[in-house]
Formats: sequence, C-alpha cells, structure tokens
Amino acid sequence: MTHIQTRPTRFLIASLALLGAAGCVDSSGPGNVEDPGVLLVPIGQEGYWPPELVWTKDGGELIYAENGLSAVSIGTHVVRQLDASPLIVNLVRGNGGEGIYFGAFLTTQQGSNDPNFRVSRVNPTAGAAEIITTTFPGANGDMFVSDDERFLVVGRGLYDLQTAARIDLPAGRSFGFSPDGTQLLFFVDDGAGLSTPTPTLISTINGSSQPLVVSGAFYLAHRWEGNSPKFLTTDLDFNSPIRQLYEIDGLTGARRHIADFEANPSFGNANWSPDGQVLGIWIQQGQLSLRGRRTNLYVIRSGGAPAIVANVNESPGPPVFSPNGNSVAYFNYYDGPKRSLYMKSGI
Repeated sequence: MTHIQTRPTRFLIASLALLGAAGCVDSSGPGNVEDPGVLLVPIGQEGYWPPELVWTKDGGELIYAENGLSAVSIGTHVVRQLDASPLIVNLVRGNGGEGIYFGAFLTTQQGSNDPNFRVSRVNPTAGAAEIITTTFPGANGDMFVSDDERFLVVGRGLYDLQTAARIDLPAGRSFGFSPDGTQLLFFVDDGAGLSTPTPTLISTINGSSQPLVVSGAFYLAHRWEGNSPKFLTTDLDFNSPIRQLYEIDGLTGARRHIADFEANPSFGNANWSPDGQVLGIWIQQGQLSLRGRRTNLYVIRSGGAPAIVANVNESPGPPVFSPNGNSVAYFNYYDGPKRSLYMKSGI
C-alpha cells in the first residue's frame, strides 16, 4: 500500500503508479498571464515565518504561523488567531486527528542550551493549546508526528508520547515517519557538514538504524510503500533541454521512470494530495539566460498528462492539497520573507 504524507514543508511526496501515463511535457499552458489563484491573505509584514501550511481535517480552514498561530477561512477569508506564541517555527497535523502540533521558541536566544523550545497541540475547533513537551531542539527545529500521534520528533529528540521515553538522535535531519510509526526517515551527517548525508531508517522503538542504499546528494521528495521509502529525483544534467523524473526504492535501489519535461525545466517544490491521486509540482521552463522565468504549477492526475493550473512570477512555496484533493494552497514569496497566501480551487 502506498502511503502519502501531507507534509509539504521541506521535502516532497511522490507516487509513481499515478504517473505512468505522463509523457514528454513542454511549456505550453494558459499563456503568459500570471494566474496565481484566489488571494486568501495579503502580503504579510517582513520577518521569519515557517513555510508549513496545514488544512483542517474538514478542509474549511488553512492553518499557518503569522501573528502567532492563525487560521483563515476558505469561504470568507476571515483570519482568526488560535494561539499567540510569537516565535513559532513549524507546525504539522497527524493524519488521523484534528490536533495541530506547533513548536515555538520561548526566548529569542535560540542558541541557548536551556530547554527553550515548547511543543504544543491545539484543536482548531475548540479549546486552548496544551503543552506536549519543552526541550532544546538542537541546530534545527524540524518536527514531525506519526499518523497515530504516538511518536513525535523534534530536532535531536525522538519522543514516545505514550510512555514519555526519549531517544537521542545523531547529527542530521528528520523527514517523517513510516505509515505504522515504527520507522523514522533520517538523514545522518557528520555533524560538521563535510560529507553527504546518509539516508537512514531509525527504529522508533529502540533507536536502531538501517542505512538506505540511495545517495543523499539530491532528491526532490519521498513517499512510503509500507516501511520502504521511495525517493523522487531527477537527472542532474542541467545542460539537457529534457529532464526526467524518476524514483528510487530506498531499500532495493530499484529505479522507475515517472515523466519527462522539456524546455530546460528546473524542478521546484512539490506535494501530493492526501489520497495520492494528484501530484502538484512547480517547474520553471524556458531559456536559462532569461531573468524572471515563469514558474508553472503542474498537476498530474491518475491516467492523465501533466497540466498547468497556475503560474506566478515570484517564488512559490510547496503546493498543499486540500483533504479532497480539489484545491491547492501555497505561499508566494516577495523580496525574501514577505509572503501572500493563495488558493487554487477546481483543479
């Protein structure tokens, strides 16, 4: 069974079986007129905010971090505040429940060795946030929760929320849990950033590890089939006018072709709908010497060819699909950290 995670934040999800009909794609589409979709939240104030977007389980609101933890209504565009924590750096929702997990620094001294990082959970429809743990996240505050919400990883700590046990992780970064929560995908590095990170599975029960057979040098996304992660990647020949997407099985190294794209494509942020039936990926195409190349959002459905559903002139974040897969939301970044929130529906 293919497992799709809706965590768009830093690495992306792909599903090979749905792309078999995709052929070679050029840059034809809805013309050169920018078509970003519906503006939900205008440009925010300059500052650092995490890139995560989380849909509520019913698809009625989008949760994001700005002015604390905020929610915007898809229908009315009204924004409300869920929590006032000022230094939120990430958020995520387990696949099964309503709870939104978010991490926030308690002070601006993010290099402190004190436990200055608090993980909280809030139900967007009722109740105040509850504190899950307070910890020191290490060099980064990457955070993931397992589907059943038993396991939580924050920076260098892997927590069992049922037993309150903690496993200390090596230097590196986490990229999510397997469907049954027994494995954590983790990229181990040497702590000094001098070597290529090693993709590894770490047991959430006892902390044992299993290196994977793929290289950690470059990949676009991953998905799960059982406890086997499959990595979406592309050839690194940037001089070729045609680039292909393919995936590699992390346990066996088997490679399978997905799709080809023409017109000097540069692959950007991508994500899959919760049911794994729709892929969204941002791709720049055209002459590499031209500045301001248009960025197109391609959507690929099962049995269909890639189609452009939106395009922008700025720097879009990961596309995040609604629970029913019929809408996609994303941040569009302007002049660095300034951003607006858009939604494209009826895709």
